Amino acid sequence: MKFDYRNKIFTASLAALIGSVSFGLSACASGGAPNVSAEAKVESAAIATPLPAVEAKTSFETVTVADNKQIRVVDKPTLAALDFAAYYNNPIRLAGKEDKPENYTGKMASAKLEEYPFPMLEGLSATKPTVVNDRAPISWEPFAKLMYAQLGDDSLNIVLNSVEAVKWEEPEVFRAFQNVTRMWGVPMTDGSVEWWVEVTPAFWTGRAPFYGKLNYKSHGETAEIFNYYLTGEMNADDAMNWARTLSSYWYPTLNTDLEPHTAGALWESGKPFAVMRGNPMGTPMWIGFEVPAFRMSEEALRAKQVADSLANSGEVIPVDRHLDTSSTFRLQTLNEVKGSCPANEATAKFRKSLADQMAKLPKEQNAWAEMDANGKKVDGGFLWFRRNANYLLADKISAQDSLHNPLPRMVELKNYLDSLGIQLLVVPVPVKEEIYGEKIVPGTAADLCVNPEGRAFTQELLEAGIDVLDIYPALMAAKSGDEPPHYSYQRYDTHWALPGELAAMELLASRVTQYSWYAESGAQPGFLNLQETNTLREGDLVAHLPDSEKAKYPADTLNVMKVYKGTETYKGGKNAPILLMGDSFTGVFESVDQKSGGPGSLLAYATGLDVQVVTSWGGGPGVRSRMMKMKKDMQSKRLVIYMMTARDFWQSPMEWDKL
Repeated sequence: MKFDYRNKIFTASLAALIGSVSFGLSACASGGAPNVSAEAKVESAAIATPLPAVEAKTSFETVTVADNKQIRVVDKPTLAALDFAAYYNNPIRLAGKEDKPENYTGKMASAKLEEYPFPMLEGLSATKPTVVNDRAPISWEPFAKLMYAQLGDDSLNIVLNSVEAVKWEEPEVFRAFQNVTRMWGVPMTDGSVEWWVEVTPAFWTGRAPFYGKLNYKSHGETAEIFNYYLTGEMNADDAMNWARTLSSYWYPTLNTDLEPHTAGALWESGKPFAVMRGNPMGTPMWIGFEVPAFRMSEEALRAKQVADSLANSGEVIPVDRHLDTSSTFRLQTLNEVKGSCPANEATAKFRKSLADQMAKLPKEQNAWAEMDANGKKVDGGFLWFRRNANYLLADKISAQDSLHNPLPRMVELKNYLDSLGIQLLVVPVPVKEEIYGEKIVPGTAADLCVNPEGRAFTQELLEAGIDVLDIYPALMAAKSGDEPPHYSYQRYDTHWALPGELAAMELLASRVTQYSWYAESGAQPGFLNLQETNTLREGDLVAHLPDSEKAKYPADTLNVMKVYKGTETYKGGKNAPILLMGDSFTGVFESVDQKSGGPGSLLAYATGLDVQVVTSWGGGPGVRSRMMKMKKDMQSKRLVIYMMTARDFWQSPMEWDKL
């Protein structure tokens, strides 16, 4: 199917801006020199000259509100303009990168420009080339992802990654010596596009930015895609989807989330449509994204607030509810968990091997690739996350300090919901490394329970009187049906894939239908329908890899489900009897990527009950405060399902504050 560039395409993920368009995927080079596609190498026999620049503006105005707060004002809400406002000189992305690495010896500092080791660039210059003076700059990372999504061609991503991967004969320095901070496309009369870049050395090198033309041209449909990227404008809903998706992808790297905010309402000194919070280094920062066309006048805002207030006041229908006080399910789960994961010689060997792997990583490297028993990278293998691995090496979880110990906070939450007559069900989601222990440590038995402390904490929750759905056995069983390259978890991402998600949802739906109040809940099985589709998702672990390895892991095509109510995609409302709240595991496939196919939609489909979803991309501990602000919505709730990654039980960067 040929893509129609005139259509709005901004409502899906950054890696694949459309989920319903079919496209061919080309293989990506696994290493060595930049692999440029044959089409990109073709040169026209005629002399090509630059075409006039299209009317586009991607620059933005920065309003500094405080040392840790900015508003970035974008005149025209194009995807190019918003991407540039998000990526360019973003303090959240730059945090912690100012200090010189301990092992840097300074070879770049003494090099001459004409001696710079960048064979992928032509005509290096200390000044901005005149050919791009009237052209709008873009950020290369999101555009390269769009090119791959639309054309299945990853060669632009590969060559630009190779620029950032140059190590100046100091491979032991993990941090990038330089980044491509701005890129300009120059469409030519022969239909090709030439690319010029600004390369900014790291602050600690003491070097100034330099410029050059990529030794690479794009051909085919690139010019048309590029033109639409620069000029096609979003509406307010598109822009919010863009912000939500960006926050979700940056979360593992930068601990980002969107603040609760009414689009167009006053925030600090502006009226942003979205406010992103990031906390990559222990100090929170905020950036608001504002578009003049999305602003609301004071009169319009007051009218909207009054309308929302009236709608909310009459919208939620309280239910006459009662708790299911039976302990049968909890005690049965407790008996199954007890003794199921003993600490023994095998688990000790696993922990030591995993700790040894992590000790070899540069301290700033937070992801690494699967290795075989001989220490060689597995082609198409998994990527692992340092924080997940740290969780597998945890000590006693409930022995942490009061700001990191989740046990009293879970008890506090249960007591609060009990007082409202609302059931609580906690669903810890095992990390990928816990399910695939045999892959992260070769030689480990595939059925070995490798996380005794994590399983012990599940036992403690149950012993404290908390209802816990233990999905670990179901996920361990699900991997027996893996069909490479499709697994129960995504290869390059921290989240589950469809087989793992379905295994968990089958168990969850079964548990919901067993509550004593289910028969009187008004469930209507069959009121939704389900369709299978696919989506392209860039793995959230790729950004954590060394620069030289990032291009080896392109976006994955994933099978997903999509839930419909009639002809419209499903979304639970305020009167839903179930609130599913938590971290990105509640949002992936639900509010980003192809949407309406995450745990909330699937649970509604399976149980016949409406499900409202509240997601904190910044981590599971933070979602409780959002629930506390939903006092009217809570009048309709019978059940709160608290679903979050189990890694945040151990040394969570988001502290477990009291309610």
